[in-house]
Amino acid sequence: MRIAYLSIGGHIHTERWLRSFVNRGHEVHLMTVQPVPIEGVKLYDIRTGIRFKPLHYAVALRKVKRILAEVRPDLLHTHFLTGYGYWGVFSGFHPNVLTVWGDDVYLTPHTSFLKGRLARMALRRADLVTGDSEDILERAVTMGAAREACHVIQWGVDVTAFRPDAPSDVRERLGIPADSPVVISIRSFTQPYYNIDVIVRAIPAILEKRPDTHFIIAGNEGDDTEFRKLAGQLSIDERAHFVGKIPHEELPAYLVTSDAFLSVPSVDATAVSLLEAMACGTPVVVSGLDSALEWVTDGKNGLVVSPRDQTALEGAVLQLLDSPERRKEFGTISAGLIRERADHETHMARMEELCLELVERWRKPGGAREIR
Repeated sequence: MRIAYLSIGGHIHTERWLRSFVNRGHEVHLMTVQPVPIEGVKLYDIRTGIRFKPLHYAVALRKVKRILAEVRPDLLHTHFLTGYGYWGVFSGFHPNVLTVWGDDVYLTPHTSFLKGRLARMALRRADLVTGDSEDILERAVTMGAAREACHVIQWGVDVTAFRPDAPSDVRERLGIPADSPVVISIRSFTQPYYNIDVIVRAIPAILEKRPDTHFIIAGNEGDDTEFRKLAGQLSIDERAHFVGKIPHEELPAYLVTSDAFLSVPSVDATAVSLLEAMACGTPVVVSGLDSALEWVTDGKNGLVVSPRDQTALEGAVLQLLDSPERRKEFGTISAGLIRERADHETHMARMEELCLELVERWRKPGGAREIR
């Protein structure tokens, strides 16, 4: 297939997805306003330099249409409902695949009438909609996506790299003693709903009971300055290691080092970092979102707390640190679950099947689903 993508450049999700399709022998083109080269992918910069957003979108849309006319792809695959999804729907190109990510469904469409209307239009007119949880697809259906066009496709985990026996020198690099517990958070610093502030504020109470504990605070996006400042105010600098963005290939080393992984957002789709932690056998504490509960059962393979409940978070972390047997049991169950349900290559193979079926359907006279 010749596939044209509209997606966020320079993002690990985009890079892994596109590389998988390149490796499967497909011709891949990427249109983006964040142009970062990806090996094997033809890159198109659709930036305009125009600050007035309506005009920016209009001028970029002309670029998108021109590129599609030149490339003549078999299908257009748009990642992210708001923003890129607008260009996808107004390009008029079919077949059109739409993959939703998270706050593009849960939050942004509900911030204004216009954004909501555009999001609903993009979902209604998509020929295939994918998301990484049943919950996010249910939200998409309520906004207009055709239920029969919706499929769960995980970003997935490279289970050959993320595994309980992955090698690690992280303790040596960070100066953490071999017998000290380690708690890790790997969530974006860009949005308040990831509740990194709650994690940092929970550290003093945990250290009061377990003063030998070390905390690794990482983020794949954004600036951690405000959280470093908060750590200084709480006098926990010596136990809180702010490591910024961890290269993806180094993540397994950090995860297998850790005795607990924290992911407690107020809103989220399925967090890939959560699945990667589970694949490494790292016990997890998650907030009770539907997307997380598709993977974590409280007391069986992890602990569940309410978002922004600092006291509950402190208690859950201490429970894990005080029970090596429970940590081992949780980790073993989770690692098996990820191998069974979240292998990256398995989900990309399924995505390839869906795309091939869609292209074939559109090639047959009268075979395409009518666009509402």
